[in-house]
Amino acid sequence: MTVSKIKKIIDAAKIAAGEVVDRPVNVVKELIENSIDAKASEIRVIVRRAGKSLIHVIDNGIGIPSEDVEIAFERHTSSKIRSINDLENLSTLGFRGEALASIAAVSKVEIISRVEDQEKGVHLYIEGGKIINRKKISCPVGTNIQVKNVFYNLPARQKFLKTDATELGHITDIVQRYSLAYPEVHFIYRHNELDILNCPASNDLKTIVFHVYGKQIAKFSELIDFEDHNPYFKVNGLLGHPEISKKNRSYSSLFINHRYVISDLLSRAIQESYKGTLMVGKYPFYILNINLDPSVIDFNVHPKKLHVRFEREEFVYNKVYNVIRSFVEDLFIVKESKYISTELHDFVSKEEKVLKPIEEISKDEIKEEQLQKQFLKLEESIQLSLEDQIISEKSIEKLPPEALLREKYIISKNFPKLRLISHTGQLSNKIYIVLEGINENNEEGLFILDQHAASERINKEKFLKAFETSKMSKQQLISPLKIEISPSEKYFLQDNLNEIKKLGFNFEYFGGNAFLLRDIPTIIEKIPKIEIIKEIISDITEIGKDRSFSEVKEDIINYLSCHRSIRGGDDLSLKDIRNILIELGKCENPFHCAHGRPTIRFFSYKELDKLFKRKL
Repeated sequence: MTVSKIKKIIDAAKIAAGEVVDRPVNVVKELIENSIDAKASEIRVIVRRAGKSLIHVIDNGIGIPSEDVEIAFERHTSSKIRSINDLENLSTLGFRGEALASIAAVSKVEIISRVEDQEKGVHLYIEGGKIINRKKISCPVGTNIQVKNVFYNLPARQKFLKTDATELGHITDIVQRYSLAYPEVHFIYRHNELDILNCPASNDLKTIVFHVYGKQIAKFSELIDFEDHNPYFKVNGLLGHPEISKKNRSYSSLFINHRYVISDLLSRAIQESYKGTLMVGKYPFYILNINLDPSVIDFNVHPKKLHVRFEREEFVYNKVYNVIRSFVEDLFIVKESKYISTELHDFVSKEEKVLKPIEEISKDEIKEEQLQKQFLKLEESIQLSLEDQIISEKSIEKLPPEALLREKYIISKNFPKLRLISHTGQLSNKIYIVLEGINENNEEGLFILDQHAASERINKEKFLKAFETSKMSKQQLISPLKIEISPSEKYFLQDNLNEIKKLGFNFEYFGGNAFLLRDIPTIIEKIPKIEIIKEIISDITEIGKDRSFSEVKEDIINYLSCHRSIRGGDDLSLKDIRNILIELGKCENPFHCAHGRPTIRFFSYKELDKLFKRKL
């Protein structure tokens, strides 16, 4: 066997750059962090073509000395640390000295910077990591850096970039995170000459939340501030009421020492602290900054410094859980009443019946109402007289109607509690329906239907057929619904308006981060609440975040089908169940829901005979 000779890698800088820069958002993140480290009070982020052609960041920070500008673009150079020992006392966002070198290796960079005690600044032009031009220039204090044509010299990597809407969504997300982490900094963010975000400097985090997420989120959130007797543990930020909980964690932000991080450990601690207040499958909204001793945290476990590791995980988990839990109990459990008396006009439907004046109510209506009251009293008295006991022969003649008997268990010593199933066949958990029938092999037996899975399959095939034929039946809203969404959701929606219209939702851009919803699919039947529409937009944006609409079309249709379907827990009439069976029988794939779960299961009488040893 021939041993290959070890040689220096050609273009190693470009390969290594991939650890730090794999899409435009990484460039934006690194440059914003440099501006924050430079003590900037205003940061402008301007991008074109979602950062693919231009990322322009301007700050009014302390700037870079003219003699240090060139060195700053060399690998592993830093003004923030000198040795590995300094990692134990990190107070800055950047520290490895890789960012500028990596960015310059895969793009064309132009930088202008000046410090206060120098009369002129430096204008440097770098292409593919090589300095092309350097000159002195008159300029304000601070740094003005332009990164052009990311991956222009790496076409193989360039082709893996996603659509403009997807890449812009990632950039918008990171700009939002840092505007929340540093409310004292004025963030201005533009794309293709259009303002996306303008967050004036404010010491009030709620004001920033209003600019980023809108009025409803800001209104249902509470500021918190906690300082332990231990000077190295502080928690401050904002906790959202369970009313505004989300189906995913994308809205929530966690910062450690003002650095945006992803931590499963702390996310679990916060989720657990909300236990008992959230619906199943929901995640709390929060923006939290946790100040910890830098020596117990390792930010260096991920190339992009997003994930962290703790020296004492159990201690940190318990500390965060206890602090957040105490606030949740105080703000959202003990003081829950303050959230009950909300603005009712936001939730009351315009279609609700107006109560008639007393003089307009006819005698027939009064008579009918009295009869109903008498019937309810009679039914209540019958229920009360029926006890959970074995039915004796003597009591058969005195039995109440069969429907009432079905609701009561028969109790006997050393025997299970048993009762009859409902006359519809729907079991008490309101998830499964028991049916009798004959299968495709002409065998008689028992069928068990999952009502949600069946309804989901019916809706999926209706949605998919209507989408593919562009014949989605729509209903026009009498009054358009005005919906405020986040900037990242806005760009996904704008980029896919025509495709979403084929699903039956007719959104019209209103300005800022607002849209008007004019039509909804008739399959939805009733007008949904604004909160439901916002949730749908949030979820389909999350589904399509890293892929084109055509790639996620079926995932979105699956989601909408699920959202519209009969739920487990819904009470069904005989007519409802009959309609489900008829519609399910028309489906191309009636035996599986949109996500592949079975809709119906069959147990033949032969199998039951074997089970009871009637046949061997």
